[in-house]
Amino acid sequence: MFFYLLVSLLIVSTSANANLGNPIQASDYQTFCHEWANKLRTVEYQPCLDFNLHYSGHNSVESRPLLHREFLPLKNKRPKARVLAIGGVHGDEYSAISISYLWMKAMQTYPENLEHHWLFLPLANPDGLFKEPRATRQNANGVDLNRNFPTPDWDEAAHKYWINHARSNPRRYPGSQAASEPETQWQVSIIKAFRPDAIISIHAPYGLLDYDGPDFARPDKMGHLELRQLGTFPGSLGRYAGEYLNIPVLTIELESAGRLPNEQDMLQIWQDMNEWIESKLTPYDPDF
Repeated sequence: MFFYLLVSLLIVSTSANANLGNPIQASDYQTFCHEWANKLRTVEYQPCLDFNLHYSGHNSVESRPLLHREFLPLKNKRPKARVLAIGGVHGDEYSAISISYLWMKAMQTYPENLEHHWLFLPLANPDGLFKEPRATRQNANGVDLNRNFPTPDWDEAAHKYWINHARSNPRRYPGSQAASEPETQWQVSIIKAFRPDAIISIHAPYGLLDYDGPDFARPDKMGHLELRQLGTFPGSLGRYAGEYLNIPVLTIELESAGRLPNEQDMLQIWQDMNEWIESKLTPYDPDF
């Protein structure tokens, strides 16, 4: 299986909570895992429960809890970097959500060799994923969360860009104002509290590697995904975190929204991603 192969070749992790949240109420957590497992074949109910995902007090538009999970090295190891991984910003990108779940499952299962402090937001837009009869890119308010981040140019440019370049496509509606959405506010609060050395954003289906941020961390490829920078947009994570906050933002664009890469490709992406973190990022600040 993928996870046994993954662990035999790569770093994986243990888990611990760094006080960014608290355990969620059991009944709410069970409902969340039940919905998630029913929606995606990759996700299993009991392993979802076993993650012990944490709740930082933020809910989606439809009052679903917004949950995260931290993975830290064993106690005798100092983390080399803080890495924030975000999946499911767009609810209809099933593969991006599934691969986040699978990577967390690998970390959960094998605690021996983690080198970094990981913080996973595996499902940043639960309302979009759980929308009936079909999942949507946007959240329950019809907002594209990747156009809703509070970039300095949002007031001036977000709606103009949406009208003139996106042709008012509702799938890319930036919202009524910057950070108007609770899911965006949650991500912004996590970035501020966690202070990541890098952000990994997982999307589909362009089949490429995108990067925004300081030049020193620019990669060439990751697995079979080659670097092809798409540029940033008013309200996008790349413009907010990569350009405005100067945090390296690596966007993994899988080739299909509905189908995962094969096991070898997933393995190679993971391996190359960890090598990129090891070689490109500045050392972890032990005094933080």
